[in-house]
Amino acid sequence: MDNKNDQLFCNVSDIKIKTAKPILNEDVIREWFYHQRERTSIYYKKEILKHPPYWTDDEILRSYKFVNTKRTWDRETKWLLANVINNSNVSYENKILNSFLFRVINKSETLHEINAPFDFSRMTVIDIDHTIREKTHDMSIKNPKYVFFSAAYILGGPKVNFGRFLEDKEHKTEMNMIIRMIKFVFYNQDKIVKGVKSAANQLEVFNHLKSFAGIGDFLAYQIFVDLTYIVDFPFTEMNFVISGPGCERGINWIFSDRGGMNSEECLFWFTINQSNIAEKYNEEWEMDKIFHFLPEEERIYTLMDMENSGACEIDKRCRTKFGGKRPKQKYHYQNNMRLF
Repeated sequence: MDNKNDQLFCNVSDIKIKTAKPILNEDVIREWFYHQRERTSIYYKKEILKHPPYWTDDEILRSYKFVNTKRTWDRETKWLLANVINNSNVSYENKILNSFLFRVINKSETLHEINAPFDFSRMTVIDIDHTIREKTHDMSIKNPKYVFFSAAYILGGPKVNFGRFLEDKEHKTEMNMIIRMIKFVFYNQDKIVKGVKSAANQLEVFNHLKSFAGIGDFLAYQIFVDLTYIVDFPFTEMNFVISGPGCERGINWIFSDRGGMNSEECLFWFTINQSNIAEKYNEEWEMDKIFHFLPEEERIYTLMDMENSGACEIDKRCRTKFGGKRPKQKYHYQNNMRLF
């Protein structure tokens, strides 16, 4: 994969990563490799072959929700890719803005119903206050129990802080949370785009996104990764990572001793050394075999895969298998699925 203009080992110490000698938890490592293989196999059977459930004999994976091995396979990200990132009718600037908006709502059904993506340069406050507000009102009338935001992320920060921003801007309280999100992006569109375009490296993009009140480390990193899918964006997901809370817990499961590395350096180290680790523990980890259904150039396990699926999800798995706890979200099979 082309690294574009990436700063290599951005925001970490490459010397520390290359010389570290951490100690790994063998039981967890075996669970790690098994989970990545099996979760990938589930995706292949479910989404590619269109097999009915169950797609695995593993009780943990059968019973609870786990993200896909690759972030681009998730339903919400697929919508973003199809409707924003790869939409030739959306300008580069509007791809940046709609990606920002997408992650602070993170529910494609909502965005589809309000006719996103938007051309923010041609939009007016009247458009938002009348047309979009009416659409959200109609959605609530049609389904009073409809939830406009995804439960996957904790979005209290944007809801509260974007509301405060609008109170200062419009001198009134905006109660409609979707309107809060859209107006925030609308009023800040020049600032958002300018900061992204002027960034010299990945960390500067991340820090710029985080500079907006309500956007913490987790959301700023998620938006950054979304931007890497845009062809004209100068950076990739390959040389920069931010460890979230779930990821941090996963790293603590994987590493018995970090060898002096911080969380981001641990993620780099594991990604770089994944083949050597597999060989040491005699675990199957052939990319052409595991990701056989992907184009050859995509048969890799990246730094983002490690952050998203490798660390966060191993925490959920290990808490279940070794800690006597359970993930929060159960997997609900659709009623129209024919079970074996």
